[in-house]
Amino acid sequence: MEKRGLSQEALKAIACVTMLLDHIGAIFVSGYTLRIIGRIAFPIFCFLMAEGAYYTKNPRKYACRLVVGALLSEIPFDLAFRRSLTVQTQSVMVTLLLGFLAIEAIQKTDSGIIKFVITAIGFLLGWFFKTDYGGYGVLLIILLSQTRGQWWLQTILVAVVAWMMNSAKIPFFGIKIPIEMFAVLAMIPIGLYSGNKASGSKVVQWAFYLFYPVHLTVLVCIRYLIEMKII
Repeated sequence: MEKRGLSQEALKAIACVTMLLDHIGAIFVSGYTLRIIGRIAFPIFCFLMAEGAYYTKNPRKYACRLVVGALLSEIPFDLAFRRSLTVQTQSVMVTLLLGFLAIEAIQKTDSGIIKFVITAIGFLLGWFFKTDYGGYGVLLIILLSQTRGQWWLQTILVAVVAWMMNSAKIPFFGIKIPIEMFAVLAMIPIGLYSGNKASGSKVVQWAFYLFYPVHLTVLVCIRYLIEMKII
């Protein structure tokens, strides 16, 4: 019998919508409101990656979808946030891919030392390739996978990793706090997650991975049209 609560598809929708608002804020809108809302997206993506690694029966196909998503995302990511093509930074899809591969490697061993080494390698690869959220993003994916079903502990880990990111501080009710600390808000919908496996629909799976490059491409085109005073 399935448990009540938010499905994986519902979490994916929340992550995609909040990410879209975040990127609209980053590209078009000054101020912090949309960026604060956008902090909800990444922890949900990390959580879903951990859940996906737990449930998938075909890790190779799962990884291939991430690779395709990463390849399709790189140019839109560069144009959206760097305004030129560069190999110096990588999109969040690469972060998710590294996290997934690390989880798969960790699941194949019972050795705590080897698990630590794999985690360290994942962190360093995220840092070396300058992926979105860097090594801390990869680390969060691994930590959420290793604390599955422990909501309070996961909430603490999200807060700690967000603090470690040392992001820009913004004014909030008279005090300045790192903007990434708002990522803890993601634990509200995550806490409402039913724990049930995703529907397995191929359309939903590919729509989830393609949303990232497609929405960035659309936003880049809109910015270009605005700058050219076409709209």
